[in-house]
Amino acid sequence: MEQKYKILLVEDEDILRDRYTEYLNSQGFEVRAAADGKEAVELTKTFDYHLMLLDIRLPKIDGLEVLKFVKSDPSLARKKVILLTVLGRDSIIKEGFELGADAYLIKDQETPETIKENILKLLEAK
Repeated sequence: MEQKYKILLVEDEDILRDRYTEYLNSQGFEVRAAADGKEAVELTKTFDYHLMLLDIRLPKIDGLEVLKFVKSDPSLARKKVILLTVLGRDSIIKEGFELGADAYLIKDQETPETIKENILKLLEAK
């Protein structure tokens, strides 16, 4: 990974946010984290990230609304988004993809290592 990829992590659970941030930073990523949807939207204005790891169930503004905001903004619309959630419901997965998500990961089925692999697969796809 010659380029330092920038990740915007949006996760309301402190333990997971800290764990993912620490791991991804240790792997050479530059990570900024938001604890809720409102903070995520604000960070999109100041942090030039390559990929957003986005929880769906968030306080203030839910993840699907954040995704709608990102994909409707011409300066952000091409950035990659991975939905990261405990919800495995088909209707939410379908809605996320219809709104422009690039991938969907279920938290309890992933480790920080597999999340990293998914990030690299998306960012390094030609």
